[in-house]
Amino acid sequence: MFAFTLICDEKEIFDGQVSKVLIETNSGPIEILPHHQPYMARIRNIISYSLEEEEDAQICAGIIDGFLYTNGSRCIAIVDHDPK
Repeated sequence: MFAFTLICDEKEIFDGQVSKVLIETNSGPIEILPHHQPYMARIRNIISYSLEEEEDAQICAGIIDGFLYTNGSRCIAIVDHDPK
């Protein structure tokens, strides 16, 4: 598990422990797991994350643009939400 914060339209949408984060980048999909090497990417389209309580449950958010950074123990995504 690792800490994940999702900030959307200048509001904190989620801040908690997750088992993984899946993002779509300009280079393709990337899955962030605990202890991932430091990484920064531009996000496009969708982002999903799995909560610690329910391994199979995934929360998805429609994203049009943003950035993600992880240092291996914390992951932060700052995004703009698709108004559709």
